[in-house]
Amino acid sequence: MNTLITSMIAQSQAPALLTFPFVNLYNDVDDILASLCQKTLNISTGPPYHKILCAFRIARNDFRGAASILYGRLQRLQTTSSKIHDPEDESLTQSYLMLINTLASVQPDQAWILAEQRVDENATAWGIGKAKGILKRRVVTLEDLRKEYQAELDRVSAMENGQFAFTGGDEMDVL
Repeated sequence: MNTLITSMIAQSQAPALLTFPFVNLYNDVDDILASLCQKTLNISTGPPYHKILCAFRIARNDFRGAASILYGRLQRLQTTSSKIHDPEDESLTQSYLMLINTLASVQPDQAWILAEQRVDENATAWGIGKAKGILKRRVVTLEDLRKEYQAELDRVSAMENGQFAFTGGDEMDVL
């Protein structure tokens, strides 16, 4: 199964892959695609495993599952982009829009996902060097995503208008 999926994606046959019924194999295909997403080092290059898994889940009416994978993709985009993000690069804002639209497709009382988030990048690991960060789960609601999206739009707008925060200073310190 793994070979079939990776081969079809490598040969740009993801649309055909999404049309297969995969009767009683949904979880296996989902697990394989999720594994490929986790193994991807740079989501900007190579096959778009995150988008394929999202489309796979949406095709099976798993909107919260699709939103969950999109949120993971958004987090990866945020951590792989430089601190001085190009305001003309719309990848983050587009990711927010895809995520918001996907999560808005479920009932309002179900418009949330569980997300893992790094808490401390400098945590010491039981005397063996530094840990890569402790993961903590939190509930992310549609409203939270809309606020984060607005904050991203505000940040890009400030950069386009030449308002940059001083390094090491307060968030209110702008030119």
